[in-house]
Amino acid sequence: MKRSVAASIAGSLILISTMSENTFAIKEFGDAFKTKYVDASTSESFKMLVSEAKCNVCHVDGEDKKKIRNPYGDAIDKKGLEAKEYKALLKSNPVKAKEQIEKIFSDIEEMKAEWSDKTFGERIKDGKLPGGDVKGR
Repeated sequence: MKRSVAASIAGSLILISTMSENTFAIKEFGDAFKTKYVDASTSESFKMLVSEAKCNVCHVDGEDKKKIRNPYGDAIDKKGLEAKEYKALLKSNPVKAKEQIEKIFSDIEEMKAEWSDKTFGERIKDGKLPGGDVKGR
């Protein structure tokens, strides 16, 4: 009995540790997106869209968030660091880590999704989600 409880606790700690590492970078990008675009926006409808979309600003509703992203999420992923690298950078140099996020956002503002005639930055300025609808499609 003691052995199975200990194994269960150890398994839970490993799972929590893994979850924390995976969500760490995502939270930082979400916070930076909110500061750069949502808080700075005068469009209440854009703010509501982002609030409704949540993770689907970059991801696709109902899909594996580690594997499937919408075009905006793909652009961020291609320009960004791996979660482990970003976590290490955030610990060693938080200012540089935030600068890295800002650079990624700036770089992809000029990019377009295949299906759109507007850049991600233009879509945001127009009060639209950059990667699709509130479901990330």
